[in-house]
Amino acid sequence: MAKDILDAIRAAEEECGEREAQAKADAQERAAQAKKDAAALIEKREQAAREKCERSLEQARAEAEKALEEARASAGSQCADISATAEKNRGRGVRDAAEAILR
Repeated sequence: MAKDILDAIRAAEEECGEREAQAKADAQERAAQAKKDAAALIEKREQAAREKCERSLEQARAEAEKALEEARASAGSQCADISATAEKNRGRGVRDAAEAILR
């Protein structure tokens, strides 16, 4: 009977050791999978952030190009106005200069 009890204790200890080893292996496997999942999630988020930045950059470039075109058009219009005013006043300026010289 004592031998049976000792054998049962040994078997229980052995089973406990096997369960502990299996639990350790399972935990290591879950930890490794969690690291892989985290790395994949980080990569996915980084890619999404890169794509968002690229879209923002393209939008900023388009807006800057539009603003540049508007500034060019405005500058061209202002130059045309200045040229027209100068042309209109050129005759008067020459006449005023001639009169000043002749006086």
